[in-house]
Amino acid sequence: MKRGISFLVLILLMSSLVSAEIIFTQPVSKFYNLGDNIFSPVTIKTLNSISGFFKMNLICNGTETPFYTTMVNLKPGEEISLVDPRLVLIRTAIGQNSGICRIKAILGADYKLSDEFTISNTLNIAGGLDRTSAGAGEIVSLSGKVTRETGENANGLIDVQVITNDVNQNIQQTGTISDGVFNMNLSLPSTIPAGDYLVDVKAYESDSDGLTTNQGTTEYNLSIIQVPTNLELTIVNKQINPGEAIKARLILHDQTGVPINSTAFITLKDSTEKIIDQQEINLSDEYSYLTKSNEPPASWTVYAVSGNLSAQDTDTIKVNEQVDIQIANQTILITNIGNVLYNKTVLVRVGDSPLNIQVTLGVGESRKYVVNAPNGEYNVEVSTGDNQQVTETMSLTGKAVGIQEASAASLTNIAWILLILVLAVAVFLLAKKIYKTRKPFFGRMLFSNSNRPKKEKEVKMLVGEDFKMVAKTGSKAELSLSIRGEQQDATVICLKVKDLSQMKRGSPGEAIAKIIDIVDESKGTTYENQDYLFFIFAPLKTKTMRNEKTALEISETIQGILAEHNRKFNQKIEFGISLNVGTIVAKIEDKVFKFMTMGSLMSITKRIASLSKGEVLLSDKINDLLRLHSKAEKEIREGTPVFVLKGIKRENEEARKFINQFMERQKKPDY
Repeated sequence: MKRGISFLVLILLMSSLVSAEIIFTQPVSKFYNLGDNIFSPVTIKTLNSISGFFKMNLICNGTETPFYTTMVNLKPGEEISLVDPRLVLIRTAIGQNSGICRIKAILGADYKLSDEFTISNTLNIAGGLDRTSAGAGEIVSLSGKVTRETGENANGLIDVQVITNDVNQNIQQTGTISDGVFNMNLSLPSTIPAGDYLVDVKAYESDSDGLTTNQGTTEYNLSIIQVPTNLELTIVNKQINPGEAIKARLILHDQTGVPINSTAFITLKDSTEKIIDQQEINLSDEYSYLTKSNEPPASWTVYAVSGNLSAQDTDTIKVNEQVDIQIANQTILITNIGNVLYNKTVLVRVGDSPLNIQVTLGVGESRKYVVNAPNGEYNVEVSTGDNQQVTETMSLTGKAVGIQEASAASLTNIAWILLILVLAVAVFLLAKKIYKTRKPFFGRMLFSNSNRPKKEKEVKMLVGEDFKMVAKTGSKAELSLSIRGEQQDATVICLKVKDLSQMKRGSPGEAIAKIIDIVDESKGTTYENQDYLFFIFAPLKTKTMRNEKTALEISETIQGILAEHNRKFNQKIEFGISLNVGTIVAKIEDKVFKFMTMGSLMSITKRIASLSKGEVLLSDKINDLLRLHSKAEKEIREGTPVFVLKGIKRENEEARKFINQFMERQKKPDY
């Protein structure tokens, strides 16, 4: 019986130790962001009577924070479901808890832990700028999406800051995040310096108390490019003497006044607006043009254009009244080497006797005066009154001291006598030659090659003291600073000839003249700039919008003509050929093709021609247009991509035959 009593006591004791069962009826998520709600409904079951407080705590990194308490009173076998336990993830409720956490449900001495979950305050930003480089004063768009760690779309604000070297000049803007999406336009100041900048982006959400809950940051790179804003032109010396150089310096400023390395077109005009000189120069170089020693006094204007900016300034050629005085053989020779009419009284002192002569000389004119005095040696001094004085010792003859202008009669008679003698000798030699050949004089003239008519286009050399090569009036091109005309795409061939001015005579000049003939026949125009000849094929002249293929074939023909010349003649032509396409504004005025380039068409074409070693080099742009008609290989020369022409894809045998016949005609000598 004692055993039975002991067994009953043991059963009762074990029953008193049976705990309540706590069950989480809804699993927790893996991630929560600040501001979210964690719902933790539970069911409590027990076999015994339970009466006490049921508690729920948040456990993060060993720290417990209570958030729910309620009274539970259960009879044996009863159960209760609690659906209202909820934890709001705000700082006032959970403090600084974050990271990997659990919920602990406690009833008396019993407790139950939930699965692990993460409380995060991170926002993820995806998006970016619409471009990585921009100019001062432009607008850059920033757009993207912001999500929480849970994957839900965020709602809040986004701060954008462009970091500069001066914190006081940082660019700051604030935008909104709506359902995860943000769009902003960043206005760049017109004076922001060029350089590389960091764009700092911060997205954040706030609770009802204004405290930041979730946040995220990211960075983007933005390059600010130099924007030309001012072209400064400075004349080195505002007044020069004739024979001195007009010099000018150019500086292209960006938005902050920092110089930009670029090029500019320079045009020099005289007082009548006549173009005296045109050059394309690097802005790091000084422009210089040497005037003539007798250039008349006037104000000349230097015009400069770089991109859409222009500048101008004037330089004045001063009045120069100056004569050259030479004393020899009883004569005084006075020459006007100035740039205006010389009309002054000149003092001539023969020994102690002063003599005045009125000297009136046009520019470049000379007068000779004969000095007389009783036989003997005299100290002769000529003075112009403007600190110019020449003194020589002369042996003079005569009856009295005097001076008079030398007569040209004696000299004229001698000249006629010499001319008659020369003609007589020439007639004698010619008659002797005719007699030896026993052919009538007029018969020789009839069969002489000298009487054969010249082709109109064989005469290609020009003009003036600068001896420039030009085409006929209808195919001559002239670069203008400002023009109102038709904007159109033109194909440009650039032929660089080393020492072009020295290559315009003899066999090189004939080869270049043939090339200009070809351009003329193809309705192209010719523009000359230093050692470069530009052949422009524009719709305004050719009456067709597609000139690339024609220019390609002419480029190959030019290469063939110059290569054939170098094979035949000792005087070699060092040349380079480039082909490019770009936009120009053009018009025809007084039968002259006038044009203005847009962008850097001429400078790039010129640059590529300078890289050529006798080949035809294509630019990247025109190579794309000619892929069906040409075979070219890409190379990088001095950092510039070029395409070396290897051949032309002929459309048919007839076209090939035409080119070959044309080349054969070019090889035949002219008579």
